[in-house]
Amino acid sequence: MELGQRGGDFATGVFLPASLPSAWVGSQRIGWYMQPLVDGLQQFWESLEIDQWPSIDRITEAMDPVAWTLVALLVGAVAVGIFFSLTTRRTFLTADEVEATPEMLLARLKQDPTQLSPVAIVSRLGADATLELLEYGDRIRTHEWRYRWSSVREELLRLLSQQNAFGPVYALARYYRSADNQEPDTLRIRRTALIHKLGALRYLEPGADGQPAELRIRSHPAEVEGDLGFDGPTRWLLPDEPAPPPNGPVIEMDPIDFHTLQDAELQVHVRRTPMVGGGFRLQLQKRRNAWVVVEEEIEWVS
Repeated sequence: MELGQRGGDFATGVFLPASLPSAWVGSQRIGWYMQPLVDGLQQFWESLEIDQWPSIDRITEAMDPVAWTLVALLVGAVAVGIFFSLTTRRTFLTADEVEATPEMLLARLKQDPTQLSPVAIVSRLGADATLELLEYGDRIRTHEWRYRWSSVREELLRLLSQQNAFGPVYALARYYRSADNQEPDTLRIRRTALIHKLGALRYLEPGADGQPAELRIRSHPAEVEGDLGFDGPTRWLLPDEPAPPPNGPVIEMDPIDFHTLQDAELQVHVRRTPMVGGGFRLQLQKRRNAWVVVEEEIEWVS
């Protein structure tokens, strides 16, 4: 039978494939390429002279206390490295499972805003998603939510106001409804202060007798009056003008004190009842044509 011809002897069970010549040549080429590598490995192994190495017993007998100390330190370092690598990997996986994506993290925070610290919320969500969380949190009025949300909201606003970048400032401008540069600064400042204290809805719960809350604004005669979006009656008064006794909760704003064209101060008093309330001094700055609250001081609480 000629090479390359398919056939064989059924009695002996020997068959010759048609591709025998090409297969044989390929194996020969592989053998030629691999032979230098095999020879090199063999020479390296022989150069180690493993047979001449001392035994484990001789090594242990020759070790002094300093050598044993170094071995113990090496073993301890390896054990500590393995431990921290395993524990750190688990921590990162847990954070990834909780965080997953900004959208999923935002959905989780809308269920419980205390799952992450405010610093982690701002760093992981970014300014726009943090703004969405602020808008959502201010719309929920249940007592349980308000109890958990108030401290988180206050810290989020403080963290955003500490940054002068465009993203955080523009997010605060939209939250405070002060992005319209055509409005007078006095209206934008008062609206910013009102939202800062009451939230985006600008709503204060009515009194026990059902009387709605009232907003009273003491302003300079030349100040432009306008709509601040307060959910309730609004009364504009001159600085020395007497005001009627309140029938329910009252929010009072004093005249705006401008230190510079970019820096202002405003006092706000919130009286839920004649005996319960608080006074606050707000420091505002104009950043990128938007007024933001940069500092808040509590003057009195009753």
